[in-house]
Amino acid sequence: MKKPFDFAKAYQRLEELTKQFESGELSLEEGLKRFEEGLALASECRQYLGQVENKIVEIKKKFDVK
Repeated sequence: MKKPFDFAKAYQRLEELTKQFESGELSLEEGLKRFEEGLALASECRQYLGQVENKIVEIKKKFDVK
């Protein structure tokens, strides 16, 4: 069974990855691994936010909020 997506943890991890890149201390190999991880996390976050946005639109329609 797949665990529910935890946006807060994913966002926190993206911040950690950003700090690692900014430090300039990653080797090329580690940098590539972290870059790939970051892109995957960003994609998941984007997808999750799209789902949240769709849910908000549905709720607003249900209650006729403009």
